[in-house]
This record gives sequence, C-alpha cells and structure tokens, in this order.
Amino acid sequence: MYRNIVLIIILFGLFSCTEERPVEVPSARRTVLVYMSGDNNLSDETYTKIDSITAGWHNRQDNLLIYQDARGEKGTPSLMRVIANDTKPYTEVIKEYPEDNSACTDVFSEVIHDALFLYPAPGYGLVVFSHGTGWLPEGMFARPRSIMDDNGREMEIADFVRAIPDHTFDFIVLEACLMSGVEVAYELRNKADYLVASSAEILSPGFTPVYPELINYLFEPEANLKGFVRSYYEYCNTLPGVYRSATMSLINLSAMDDLAVAARSALINPATVDINKVQCFDWSGHKLFFDFGDYMEQVNPDLYPLVESALNKAVVYKVSTPSFVNIPIRHYSGLTTYIEQPGYPELNKSYRETRWGIQLGVDK
Repeated sequence: MYRNIVLIIILFGLFSCTEERPVEVPSARRTVLVYMSGDNNLSDETYTKIDSITAGWHNRQDNLLIYQDARGEKGTPSLMRVIANDTKPYTEVIKEYPEDNSACTDVFSEVIHDALFLYPAPGYGLVVFSHGTGWLPEGMFARPRSIMDDNGREMEIADFVRAIPDHTFDFIVLEACLMSGVEVAYELRNKADYLVASSAEILSPGFTPVYPELINYLFEPEANLKGFVRSYYEYCNTLPGVYRSATMSLINLSAMDDLAVAARSALINPATVDINKVQCFDWSGHKLFFDFGDYMEQVNPDLYPLVESALNKAVVYKVSTPSFVNIPIRHYSGLTTYIEQPGYPELNKSYRETRWGIQLGVDK
C-alpha cells in the first residue's frame, strides 16, 4: 500500500511538470508598426482597415502593432498589438495616449519610440495610413495634406522625416496619395532601405480589401515587398470603370543619391519643355505631379540614358493600370517630380528649399 501511494505521488509530479512546462515561442524576427492618422474624414476607414489586417493575422512569432487615432468618443488614440490565436485574431491595447495631434512630429516620434522599445526585433517596418500630397507644403491648397492630416492639422514631409530614426526601418509603406515622388524618396533615403508608395492618388478603400493577404508579405523572412505591390495592383486591375486605377512603386532608397547626381547633370543645360506634353498624375485639375522619367527624357534627351540607368536602380518594381480615373497612363517610371511653373511662385520657392531641390542646384 505504501509503495502504491509513493508511485502515485511520483506519477502525479511527473504529469504536473509536463503540464506546466512553458511552450517555447521563437524570438520575433520583425516588428511592424501601422500608424493610422485618421482623425479626419478617413476615420471610419481606420476601423475597417484594422478589421481587415487582423483577419489575416495568424503569425504567433512576430510583432504587428497598430496605432489608431480616429474621430468620436471611441477615438482614443491607442497603440494596439494584433494577437493570433486558435479561434479568431484580435487586438489588445498596449498603451493609450492623450487626445492630441497625430500629425504632430512629437506624437509620431513617441509612438515609434514606444513600438521599438516595447517590441524590439532584428528588423522593423513602418506602414502609414492617412491623407497625403507628397512633398507639398502645409496649406498649399484648399485640401492640402503633405503627409498625415489630423482634423485639418498637417505634417509636412520634412517633419515626418525628422521623427523617424535613421537607418532603423527595413521598409516604409505609405498608404497615402501622391507619395512616390523623387522629393519624398530623397528625403527618406537615410530612414529605410525601401519605400512603397503611389505616384497617383490611392482610391478608397485603398489596401483594405486585400490587407489579409498583404500584411503577411511584410513578415516573410525577407519582406516580400514586390509581392505586396503586385497583389494590390492585381486586385485593382480587376475592378470596373474608374476604380481600375492604381500606380505603385517599390523604391530602393539607397540608390537615390546616385539618381540625384545623374539628374543634376542632365539639368545643367535643360531644354525647354512643354509641361502639357509630360505625363501628369493629377486627375483633380492641378498639374504638380509629373512622371520623372518622362520629364527627364524631354528635358535632356542626350543625357537621359545616364538618368535612366540610375532610375532603373532606384525603382526596383513598378506597376500601373492603363489609366488613372480619367488620365491615360502613357509613361510610368515609378517616380514623380515637380516642374516649376510661373503660376506657382511660392511653390517654386518651397521646391527649391527641399533637399532634392538643393541637391539639384535649382536654387541657383
């Protein structure tokens, strides 16, 4: 009887130890922060995007974080982590922030710091969703938003760049309109390895319908940015009517310095160019975002092969539908550029003060 009791105790202890043994979870390979500055007319879209992203998340190893600032009583700015489980993925709030301006450099910088500090990993990615008008200064037009918009308050691209630590992110994805410009890419060249952005606008609902698939491309051992771009394009290319409208580029930011050198050489003795004959992506009426390759070929045909060689190294992958809303796309190099015009003296001045403009020497 005594031996039986001892045997039962030993077996109970073995089973207990087995049940209490923790499940080993591999260390995270990458942390991706999705920053949604949606305290504007995109507020409702932030909720649908979060639902879509969460629905596709089954990764138990890596860190997917979402910062949301939306309108209304439910719109408490929050940093969330997406959790995968055996039933249905969900989000949990990691930190709440006081109501502030999510298009403010200090807020953006704080959220980035929190994400990197709380969830360190060998690799990092950043996805930004908001309004956007490329490099344009705040207050340029009736509906301006350089990058991010918080209830009418905007963040200019220089402030956006200042908030991002150097050489930290493997990639930056901008789900915002008109962000694939040489001016933007040049500003970001020391902030990430790659940039995914659109030369034209991004029609609502943007990435939402394909986010369950897209989000996982960002967590492959080597982030599959080409797959991300291709999948979004293939979805848009099946849509009817004007909704069959998309431009998307994958840009190697380390090649932007060489592109600037080549462009500067071509602009030393530029030809006069009729801007009405250069591919433009502004379907709303303004002519401010021109195809970079098309413009450079017209401004200096003799030196364009030099520019084209550098351009092909900078733009790793590009896709576009045959047209964007009512604009036929005849030329698509993957990057846009501003062309100075007499009707925009203040904008011309601002352009010369960008890092790209200074590098080209257009202020001289």
